[in-house]
Amino acid sequence: MTEAVSQARIDIPLGFSRPNLTGLSLQVTDACNLACSYCYFYKKDPVALTHEIIDRSLDLLDRECGESSADWHVNLFGGEPTLRPDLIRYICSNVRSRAESRGKNVSFSMTTNGTRFDQRLLDLTTEFEISTMLSLDGNQKAHDKFRQYQDGRGSFDQIVAHLEWLKAAPHFKVRLTISPLTVEFLAESLEDLVELGITNIATSQVMEQEWSPEHLTTFAEQWQRVGALYIRERLKGNTLTIKGLKGRETQEPLEVCKAPSQFGCGAATTFVFVNCFGDLYPCHRYPGYFDKSPHVRLGSVFTGIDEVKRLHYVMANLASSKKGCHSFVSSTQSKGACGGCAIQGACGGSCMAVNEYVTGDPTQPPSVPGAIEQIKLSVLQQVHEYLAEVPRPTNPTSSS
Repeated sequence: MTEAVSQARIDIPLGFSRPNLTGLSLQVTDACNLACSYCYFYKKDPVALTHEIIDRSLDLLDRECGESSADWHVNLFGGEPTLRPDLIRYICSNVRSRAESRGKNVSFSMTTNGTRFDQRLLDLTTEFEISTMLSLDGNQKAHDKFRQYQDGRGSFDQIVAHLEWLKAAPHFKVRLTISPLTVEFLAESLEDLVELGITNIATSQVMEQEWSPEHLTTFAEQWQRVGALYIRERLKGNTLTIKGLKGRETQEPLEVCKAPSQFGCGAATTFVFVNCFGDLYPCHRYPGYFDKSPHVRLGSVFTGIDEVKRLHYVMANLASSKKGCHSFVSSTQSKGACGGCAIQGACGGSCMAVNEYVTGDPTQPPSVPGAIEQIKLSVLQQVHEYLAEVPRPTNPTSSS
């Protein structure tokens, strides 16, 4: 992997207008009570947002959100945001008040490591309807490999001790982080999480570590088992959502890819990341991957957005700007190769930050995310076909 920052020029079509901001991702605090070895925030500062930076961030959102935009969304990020419940309350109270005065709807989300989530945090997330995502690496064997306290203790037991509060949080879900060094535990981890009553799970691959062909083979074997787990639970009538496996249980052909969206994600397009110093970045990964490099900095809440830099990333995030990863199609096109790919609508050309971190170019995806998506879509097709063929019990109708 390279940590060199791309200087590649991205052409801006004449007449193109960048989208309005409708959200912010706020780094509540850079501090964290864990020391996960693969965290992209390699250097952490024991700092947190100030009230002034929060207020200036909302000023920015207010200015940059167009009149036609009816919704605001604010994501609470870290470090570990639950270290500062006082700031969470200040942010949510002020966002809600300002949104109401502007006639906007507002929603909140938060990512947490779950080690501190107690009744007080449950009350807080419930009061502001904060969608809560628990970041987890799987069962204890997988999770405690990397998710450790600074003294080397694993954190899984502490999370399980707080799980009942977490599961009661609004729109609770788990983001299961998959590392090449924990992929062998993937199916077992999903089974254990289901046993713990966790029924809404998304997966995310660690791109800060190298994935070998052997790791991808293991992932394929494990994801087949995950597909079998999903089928088993569905046939039992149990509610289970695993992102990448849910399909309509009909005999109609499965449309594995939604229509391609204009942008790969919301980074720099509909939201920006604000760190604890008030600096602006396309998303939360950028300051970590590039050690707060001025090249990826989009300005600050005190001076405003550098529109030239932001537009660079808006254009890089366009699906039509993404170059092929060559996991699916062998294209010699220098631009727009993703447009001929079978999964462009599902993949979005990979995460822009990952692209730039791994390949040095935000428009050039590495091959691994595409290969993993291919595996997931293959299993999804099998799951759909199996469930479509299974007879469903019908309720007997009473005779007249």
